[in-house]
Amino acid sequence: MKPCVVMRARNDMPLIRQTLEALASQSIPFDLVAFDNASTDGTRDALAAIATRVVDVPAGAYVPGRVLNQAMRATRGDVVAFLNSDCTPTDATWLARLLEAGADPAVAAVFGRQVPRPGCHPIHAMDTERAYGDGSGHRNWRHFFSMASSAIRRQVWESMPFDETLQYSEDIDWTWRARQAGLEIRYVPQAVVLHSHDYSLRQLYRRHEGEGRADARIFDWSQWEKNVVRFSVLPWGRQVLHDWRDLGAAGHWGAVIEAPVIRAIQAAGRRAGFVEGGKERLR
Repeated sequence: MKPCVVMRARNDMPLIRQTLEALASQSIPFDLVAFDNASTDGTRDALAAIATRVVDVPAGAYVPGRVLNQAMRATRGDVVAFLNSDCTPTDATWLARLLEAGADPAVAAVFGRQVPRPGCHPIHAMDTERAYGDGSGHRNWRHFFSMASSAIRRQVWESMPFDETLQYSEDIDWTWRARQAGLEIRYVPQAVVLHSHDYSLRQLYRRHEGEGRADARIFDWSQWEKNVVRFSVLPWGRQVLHDWRDLGAAGHWGAVIEAPVIRAIQAAGRRAGFVEGGKERLR
């Protein structure tokens, strides 16, 4: 039985062509099950040319956890791989490496390394490398995971489906609950994809607002951890200092100037979302 790869997509031309070409060159055969969210740029046609099945998600009806649960029901195999349509594997071993790591019964999910695409804004490229890299950056974080390039065990999902009420960080929530149940979430740095975003300032605020709202619901927080100084001001200061050091060393002087503003927008968005998420948690 061939393993299954799930791909979620919405208007990802031309990147999806690169991703599908890289996926087609994988060292092991697979079935692709795609979920297209009302694409209008040819994305769905590109998926239909290679996918075993394309599931249409109507405009305005996309809920991450709901689609992920639907994807698991539509696939087979003990371990199911996930690849976002804008995540391009860099070699033919991406799928094999994820499935091999995910075969361990002690592991609930695995995720691969993401590297920024050429031309990515220096701050966003630096954030990607800090988060992934050799894994040392996120090793001491409370929790880290990305569904964009990953694989999960069906047995774990059957006992613990994805939360269908979250609009952001449904993958963080699921893997955090798996960790609390004593299962391992494993990073596989050898499974590499190209993936990065150059968000506008408005998009950046909205992204961090959504993640902050989810964080408030997913994790438990002490009064000190929820305090605006601990939650927003101190992280902003640390990030800016690290940005100045690393961006300056790389000669990205324009980004050095931009860093305090970009980090302030991220912090403001996350704080606003966190406050709203805290209210939701009390309801």
